[in-house]
Amino acid sequence: MTIIKPILRGRDIKRYYYEWVGLWVIFIPWHFPLHEDTTIQGASKEAEKEFQKQYPSIYSHLLQFKDQLLKRNKEETGIRYEWYALQRCAATYYPEFEKEKVINKNIGKNLAFTLDNENKFVEASCFFFTGKHLRYILGNINSDFIKYYIYKYSDRTGAGDIAIKGVFLETFPIPPITSSNQPIVSQIEELVDKILAMKKENPQADTINLEKEIDRLVYQLYGLTEEEIMIVEGKINSNL
Repeated sequence: MTIIKPILRGRDIKRYYYEWVGLWVIFIPWHFPLHEDTTIQGASKEAEKEFQKQYPSIYSHLLQFKDQLLKRNKEETGIRYEWYALQRCAATYYPEFEKEKVINKNIGKNLAFTLDNENKFVEASCFFFTGKHLRYILGNINSDFIKYYIYKYSDRTGAGDIAIKGVFLETFPIPPITSSNQPIVSQIEELVDKILAMKKENPQADTINLEKEIDRLVYQLYGLTEEEIMIVEGKINSNL
């Protein structure tokens, strides 16, 4: 198991791409490297010995900070889990980070959603989700229509920034895929793939025409009338 992971911050997430700035995080679950042994109860000396044996450089590095690490939660650290364990909350779902996923920054003036298939971890200023049809979903949530929806219904910070919480992401009105809308879905996915490829090669690549084509398909997907499209685009063009 690789325990030094590349990590993204909210500020690194852009529209259809991200800018990884070479940051890494040390990820060590409870009882590592014996973390898959479900019989272990409490801090394990055997786990620590194996950690020191298998990862001597990282162990030596963390040993410098043992006193500080032991002070994190005196009722648990060194009792329920080893002093060097650096992950707790994600102990059961950390494999999700290494799946293909859509990532967004959760607070900002500008909305940004992208796709990651390079096993990047993300920190607390981001949300992400995995699952099926991610390119279809990404095309939707980067569209002008969903941008209009987000600005209309999302929470705001005191400074007026958009605050996209996980529970809000779950309410996005993404139409389920059916036999009747499958042709539109396929076109959206193809366009998203083209944009992702262009942005990966050159983050400054001009993809506006492809994005406008996705907007047009999304309007069809939701069955918007010409009048409704004018309302959406009027708000978008006036910066909402």
